[in-house]
Amino acid sequence: MAAPAAAPPFAHLHVRSEYSFLDGASRVFDLARRAAVRGMPFLALTDRDSVAGAVRFAAACEQYNVRPVLGAEVTLDDGSALVLLAETRAGYANLCRLLSLARSGEDAGGAGSRLDPRLPRDLLFRHAPGLICLTGGRSGRVPALLRAGRPDAAEAEARG
Repeated sequence: MAAPAAAPPFAHLHVRSEYSFLDGASRVFDLARRAAVRGMPFLALTDRDSVAGAVRFAAACEQYNVRPVLGAEVTLDDGSALVLLAETRAGYANLCRLLSLARSGEDAGGAGSRLDPRLPRDLLFRHAPGLICLTGGRSGRVPALLRAGRPDAAEAEARG
């Protein structure tokens, strides 16, 4: 009898840290250490509308031999959220650009402000190269549509 196949590696892709004001409390070094202890090969940092912890997170992950995945939970102009993960350097640059546009207000096409960032969907699609998009968890439109009993609308939303 063959031995059971090893489970594929697991990693969290939607994690907030102390850089998510009032939404997260974990310190980036603690997150990296815990990921290493649990054998996670990589870990994503997705603070709310911010990449402020990216440098410290990357340093912590290097210290614990965990591959950092940089991202953010981005608030859209309708108040829903998406998680964006940078797949490439260009993706990270696009993520930073999107976060800046969300905070810049209407003069730059953004719907939000410095204190209340909101990103219009059309800007998201213009700056998508190099980014991976997740549903945004409880704050996302796809989960909201599923909770409302509208699976067809949720699928259409997920397809973009």
